[in-house]
Amino acid sequence: MISNTTPVKLRHSRSFSSIMRHPNQRPFRTATVLAVATFLLITVRAVSTVDPYWDTLAYHWPYAARAAGICDRNCFLMPLGLEARYDGFPLLLHAAQGLLWRVLGTPGMADLINIGMLCALCLYLRHRFAVPLTWSWLAFLAIPIVQSQLTSSYIDVPLNAAVTLALLVVLRMLIEPAADQRADVSIALLMLGIAAGSKYQMVPIALLTWAAIVLLAMRNPSSVKLKGRSTAFLVLSLAGMVVLLPKLLLNAVTFGNPFYPIAVAFGPIRLSGPEAMMQSASISDAWLNWPGPIRWLASVLEFDAFRGRPLPWTVDQADVLQSSPSFRMGGYFVPYVLGAVALLSWSTRLTAPAKCAATLVMTLTLICASLPSSHELRYYMFWMLTLVSCVLVTAHSPVFASSQQAVLRNFAHGLVAVAVASVVMMTGAAYLRTHGKTLEELGRQTDAAIAEIPDGATLCILSTHPDAFLYASVFHPPKHYRTKSLWADEQADCTIRLDIDRKSALR
Repeated sequence: MISNTTPVKLRHSRSFSSIMRHPNQRPFRTATVLAVATFLLITVRAVSTVDPYWDTLAYHWPYAARAAGICDRNCFLMPLGLEARYDGFPLLLHAAQGLLWRVLGTPGMADLINIGMLCALCLYLRHRFAVPLTWSWLAFLAIPIVQSQLTSSYIDVPLNAAVTLALLVVLRMLIEPAADQRADVSIALLMLGIAAGSKYQMVPIALLTWAAIVLLAMRNPSSVKLKGRSTAFLVLSLAGMVVLLPKLLLNAVTFGNPFYPIAVAFGPIRLSGPEAMMQSASISDAWLNWPGPIRWLASVLEFDAFRGRPLPWTVDQADVLQSSPSFRMGGYFVPYVLGAVALLSWSTRLTAPAKCAATLVMTLTLICASLPSSHELRYYMFWMLTLVSCVLVTAHSPVFASSQQAVLRNFAHGLVAVAVASVVMMTGAAYLRTHGKTLEELGRQTDAAIAEIPDGATLCILSTHPDAFLYASVFHPPKHYRTKSLWADEQADCTIRLDIDRKSALR
């Protein structure tokens, strides 16, 4: 009798213990399928469609084309303000976009940079903090402003992903001071170089982050294989200046203003430029008189941020009138924000390293809230990326191990799953659809007007409509003519003048 029943009991015992060892196996497999499916959908969308958004056509594509030698000033001349920005702004990522355009034959391939940089952040989390790729990808995809921009030519996602990766290096140096940090510090400098070399707004963030890395390296110079604190300071400071400041130094020599074309005033110091430092064009009339930190908080909490919007979240949150309180506000999905803050706060009660992660997020909160135009969350989305990353790190990394880490991990997974599902449903999966505008489709809408332009002519587009770039000869081979985008009907050497706002707007 015993011999007949024992094998049965053992089989049941093995089955039960297997379930107990892998209680989250089924949810994890479901999450993996979801992660793979969304990654494939976004990649297909990126390579098969182009985005017709304002900034893309107004300057991202023109800058990329000029940087790569695809369409120079004789091919397309932008309005004076955008020409000045091209001359003065750091354009490293635009050059990379142009290179992809030249190699692959279409400007839409620039979207792959966004996906690639986000994947690099996921890989760092996996390599250094044992965060599964499935959960990091879904966690970032659950941030609406990230999801909407992944298949666009906007550069906010790659810049902020780069800064976030460098901030995670800071976190690792805080919680593992004795570890070999040489590779991490080198990667951080590369990432910060990409950020500072591509957008002025990232320069102070890059400098502050690198300063933190230098100070942490001075605390333990052996972690970067340097002898002595003074040597670590000198070597790393010099490396930072070489990588992070070349464009500012070039502008100082060329224009007498490191931040050209921005006019800068620091006390008695006045640096001239054609563009004002502080502008109200990006601030809703309803929030214009509120302090910047209050605007940032209201934007993070998405206070009245959905009013009048066709979708809760769009690529730049600017598709409503400036008089609306939702103008350029929101983008992080407030339940996701509050849930992540709650989980990170709880984790501080479990381990000492979690307090370092929470301190990092608190420091970034104070910095972000004080930055210019901080309410436009897409500019400084490294705050949300870092918050989400810290939650994942405390839930997965062995350094943060505790008796409650498995419970924290389950809550973190649940939060991510609910957030990504909610965002996809609330947007109607608009940013996961593989159909959309194509370059050929956009080009066909200009064919009738281009057919009337003789070779060697100069076509002038009035009213600085962003679609002006689509009339350039680069999109209509083998014709050869010049295109100029004008502010209005000012004096210019034009063969044909066309006001596409009134006569043939593309949208």
